[in-house]
Amino acid sequence: ISGKMADDDKTAEIIISELMPDIAKFHQLSKGGIESIGLLFSEMAKQPLPPQVICQILGMNEETVKSSFEAGTPPTATEEQLVEAVKKSIDPGDTLDMYAPIFKRHIQRFENAKNVMDNLTPTLTEFHGKVEGNVDKIAAFFVDLAPEPQKGQPMPPGMINALLRIEPSATTCQVEDFLSCTERNLDSSDTVEVISTVLKKHLGQ
Repeated sequence: ISGKMADDDKTAEIIISELMPDIAKFHQLSKGGIESIGLLFSEMAKQPLPPQVICQILGMNEETVKSSFEAGTPPTATEEQLVEAVKKSIDPGDTLDMYAPIFKRHIQRFENAKNVMDNLTPTLTEFHGKVEGNVDKIAAFFVDLAPEPQKGQPMPPGMINALLRIEPSATTCQVEDFLSCTERNLDSSDTVEVISTVLKKHLGQ
């Protein structure tokens, strides 16, 4: 048995050593954010993983994490915690190409989001100012960015406030809330051109 365990550890070590540049890059771009790590591990597990599971994988205290979120300061994981968590997820017989493409996709999403925000923050800020942070007008902007068939469909009640991470009763948000929410929810297909076109339309309204 001990020989088999050594083989399993060896598989994990080999995959981790190959993945290290991607793990480091992902950690740097995500700033160790728990939600980003949750999305990454959910994709690796091929099913959505609840926050409790993500906390367990990272060796973080669930209550501490919960109170950090409630205080408006979402917790972060260290690079070492992320490496250990990936290591624990590797099963015997796993190969590098079961992990590398997922990391690459998530890195690409972050790089695209950074590019979009670098290019469009002034215009997004202008839009927020024009609508005076009105959450209904911001929701209308977001639904126009949604992929088909959700495009243009009204959001369920309360969803925009949850996305913006503001009080459920709030009718306006700060520009920081709007910019952070936009960046968090950008996908690789949300290019500068696509968002720019929708922004111009909403600035003209």
